[in-house]
Amino acid sequence: MKAAWPFRRFLAPVFGACLLTVVTLCGTFPLATAASRSTHANSLVTQEFFCYEGLDHRECLQNIAKLRAELVRYSADLPRHWNWVIVGSEDWQSVALKLHVDRRSPAFTAIEAHETFLEQALFLPTSARTVDLVRNFRVPLDQLLTLAVRHELGHAICHGGDEAIANRVSDQLRNGEKIDCSENRNSVTPIEEFYLRSRFPPLP
Repeated sequence: MKAAWPFRRFLAPVFGACLLTVVTLCGTFPLATAASRSTHANSLVTQEFFCYEGLDHRECLQNIAKLRAELVRYSADLPRHWNWVIVGSEDWQSVALKLHVDRRSPAFTAIEAHETFLEQALFLPTSARTVDLVRNFRVPLDQLLTLAVRHELGHAICHGGDEAIANRVSDQLRNGEKIDCSENRNSVTPIEEFYLRSRFPPLP
């Protein structure tokens, strides 16, 4: 899912890491701590990883390790100089509302800022929110994070917000096929249907 509003980042050193402040047209977010840097894996050297303020440091590192394991599968196609931010589910609603994206979606990408935000529920095996996501996406629990990462990579690689294209690129990444960012449209799949449907109806 693509964020509706662009925003800027500001980085400052702290405890040997960094602070990430996200500013939108609607206001300012809290700080987020940089929990890991891709320095030892050449395939991920241009990817940066952060956790939103409030996440336990140990959980943050564990989640980033899972995310890195997902991304390394597609190392040849990763967008350069990209930031990945994991946000706790308790903060997800407010972040999504401030960025004008559907809070029911567990992930979104800000194209111009080169940043993708992922809800922590994608990394958790048991939580009420995770159960809801599994039901909405109609995928096995162990495929939830994989599906979300691939879909957001579709936006990042093609530098666009078209959900159908992002979904097709997700399939191409899964199958190891050549990436095609053209606007040719295929049949709608469950994940594509959810993303398309969730962008338009009024929220409860």
